Amino acid sequence: MIHPAPYEAPDWCGEDAADEAHPFTAVELECAWAEWSGYSPVLADVMLMLARTGLRWGEARAVTVADVGGEGLIVDKSAGEGRAAHPLPGSLARIVPLAPRVRPLVRRLAVGRDADELLFTTSLGAPLRRAAVLRRLHWEETGRGRNLDDLRHTAAHLWLAEGVAPSVVRDWLGTARLAA
Repeated sequence: MIHPAPYEAPDWCGEDAADEAHPFTAVELECAWAEWSGYSPVLADVMLMLARTGLRWGEARAVTVADVGGEGLIVDKSAGEGRAAHPLPGSLARIVPLAPRVRPLVRRLAVGRDADELLFTTSLGAPLRRAAVLRRLHWEETGRGRNLDDLRHTAAHLWLAEGVAPSVVRDWLGTARLAA
């Protein structure tokens, strides 16, 4: 069995990030996804997407079918809970690649839907609500001591483990600048 290297937070996460970040390994993520799927296959796919794209919660809530392009997602807006989507500052707008693992999920979510429809919704088509999603997926047990923001760290960890340059990872995460 191959054991992943210990997680070292990238420079742009800030000096305390290594103490606070708890990314999933690829194997842990797949195990968690399988467990989440038992509660809600649709929401399990959403969580997997967050962990494989590094999207912030508000960014994921704002992605529309029109934002799906080729092998990536256009990330140019964010939507807070109970708020309409608003454009991201130009320095945070980006195209995030879709890992082969999640491309079929995105295509399945987009099939037969209008371009202006939200891509990530509940199984009933409603906008995502953080508290409701975590409750539905029994996050207290299935999150394995992590918080939702650790899914962003998971994306960074997996990209770095695949040999992606830190500057590229920073761009994909939409981090405006490196921490000092």
